[in-house]
Amino acid sequence: MKVSKAFDWYTQHPEELKKYAGKHIAIIDDQVVGVGNSAKEAYRVAREKYPDKTPLLTYIPKGQTLVL
Repeated sequence: MKVSKAFDWYTQHPEELKKYAGKHIAIIDDQVVGVGNSAKEAYRVAREKYPDKTPLLTYIPKGQTLVL
């Protein structure tokens, strides 16, 4: 099974993701390209920047340990 570059980056950078606590994020390849209060908002921002790519969407919990 092939793991996407975005998911691989996500699992290897928990410290970098802490700044997005309480937000939904969209990741393409090795960068966060969309942030929002909802997955729909993060997706929209990402698709505006990269219309030909499909982002990985995830929520970064607030006040909890991020377990990957």
